[in-house]
Amino acid sequence: MKKLLTLLVLCVVFVAAMLWWKRDDAGLSSDVMRTPSDTVDASGPALASLQTTPQAQAHRERQRFEADAKDFFARSASLRAVERSERADALARQIDTYEAAGGLSAGEAVLLRTALVKATIDDPARQAEEVAAIADRYRTHADQRMAAFAAQQANDPRFQSYKAREAQVVSEVMAMTSVPAGLTRDQYLRQRLQEERERAYAP
Repeated sequence: MKKLLTLLVLCVVFVAAMLWWKRDDAGLSSDVMRTPSDTVDASGPALASLQTTPQAQAHRERQRFEADAKDFFARSASLRAVERSERADALARQIDTYEAAGGLSAGEAVLLRTALVKATIDDPARQAEEVAAIADRYRTHADQRMAAFAAQQANDPRFQSYKAREAQVVSEVMAMTSVPAGLTRDQYLRQRLQEERERAYAP
């Protein structure tokens, strides 16, 4: 059963990784299908100036990163062990950089890291251990962020004001014998709570 679960996890990771890599292909196809009227003049100083901006350079670097990742995962099985390890380490560092800068979501980072495990570790048991360690690490980070958010909310007078009114509004709505026409009790409760949130957080 454990082996079957491991294989299912790895299959899901592989399929998801393939979908992630194909994003660039879809974007490329869209660019190719554009008509001349949709394109901008590729010559002139304006375009040259745009291509030297930090945003344009960052975009090109991101495209190189995604192309490198796609190429590595497609050819990892045929690479020599040393080259495979070096390229995997380089990709891991880039994942760290993009994730820290907000360029990759936690889900995307997990997907790429688990794909790296599959590409660099042959033993299924070790693969499962590494994937589990990645999942545990991200779960811990998520718990820490939730705890920090809860602590922030606990010290926010606006949130405390809303929570006090929330209990009152729930009691009021649940005690009503009728609600405004066209709304269910749940809909009316959501509407009232939304109004209280907006009032509490109004500038």
